[in-house]
Amino acid sequence: MPLPAQLDRAIVTGSLTAGAIGLPYILVVSVLGIMGRINGAEVVWWLLAGLILVGAIGSVTSNNVVHAALSLVVAAMGIAGMFVLLASEFLALVQVLVYGGGVAILLLFALMMTNASDDPIVVDGSQKPFGFGVALVMGVVLVSAMVGASWNATITTVVSFRDIGTRLYRDYGVPFEVASLVLLVALIGAIAIARRDTEESDAA
Repeated sequence: MPLPAQLDRAIVTGSLTAGAIGLPYILVVSVLGIMGRINGAEVVWWLLAGLILVGAIGSVTSNNVVHAALSLVVAAMGIAGMFVLLASEFLALVQVLVYGGGVAILLLFALMMTNASDDPIVVDGSQKPFGFGVALVMGVVLVSAMVGASWNATITTVVSFRDIGTRLYRDYGVPFEVASLVLLVALIGAIAIARRDTEESDAA
């Protein structure tokens, strides 16, 4: 079954761009690993870092909101891999289930049900200075945290799933339920908007 022309162009363009950027990056990291300059964990870290960077850039620069949501999924999967490297399997699982599964799928459903792809593309807006300011503040916070962190610490702390469940569902039960309520409201709003558009088109 042949693919639609627009989807075909998106696949070809995305594949060529990913190959032109990703293959040299993977080649350099692989050569450094073979030469012994970096160990296996560092090779995986650099590959995941590149994946996260590509996904993050794609999510904020893509003109198509569906492509931006899929790029967000790519970044979330890379972050889950980072948690695995840090021996935080629970956080990696939560990252995959909540962000890669729940939030991203809910976002895609909301976009498809509201026909967001038919909306005009906004290339400029008054929110850009505010967004740039927020990004700058977050960048300063992250750089400050990285500079003040103790990267040579070798003591690992193992937290049991019982303690995690206690903290999540008893100590932070209210924020957990509020987050689920926000997602539910977003889905209901998308359904309401989609039904209203359908009724208006039927009436016309």
